[in-house]
Amino acid sequence: MEHVAKEVRLSKGSILFQEGDPGDGMYIIRQGEVEISVLSESGRKLALNIMGPEEVLGEIGLFGGDRTATATALSDCVLASIRRPEVLAELKTNPDLALEFINLLSERLRYVSAQLGERTFLPLSARLARRLLYLDGKVGEKSGSVPVSQADLADFVGTTRESVAKTLSVWKLNGWVSISRGKVNLLNMDALEELAEQLPD
Repeated sequence: MEHVAKEVRLSKGSILFQEGDPGDGMYIIRQGEVEISVLSESGRKLALNIMGPEEVLGEIGLFGGDRTATATALSDCVLASIRRPEVLAELKTNPDLALEFINLLSERLRYVSAQLGERTFLPLSARLARRLLYLDGKVGEKSGSVPVSQADLADFVGTTRESVAKTLSVWKLNGWVSISRGKVNLLNMDALEELAEQLPD
């Protein structure tokens, strides 16, 4: 597919596509990070994921319908754009490629289902611990320093910024995290992993 890809560059804060836009293709991230989010019925943003280099986004747009989420550049990004007609033409000559798309869509569905289950059944402390550990691997490069604001964390775990701040303050007193502007440092991975393994209330 690389031979039909076109380069797209986005500056930090730019929107690649919005929820409800016509779907016309997919993207492969080459550099940078992209946030995937949706809006609730009340207009509140719910962040679903942060995607980084070599990850694919917008694949649902290949098969018709509107975009199911909004993609926003969290940093300056370089992406490879592949349009629907090019993918469909490739599928005709390489039917095995369809299996790769089925696997990708199945993986995405499992991820969204897991997110829904977490937000529905898990206590805030477990959701927050899971999200911080996940983001440490995605954008913190497993350094224990997660470059994310408390407002963004609230979007990720489906709660208010005040609730996130209150929970992080308790964790700070326990020596599990330290907090600076736009960043959470994970100081006690064992404690956070134990929280992340909490069962539903």
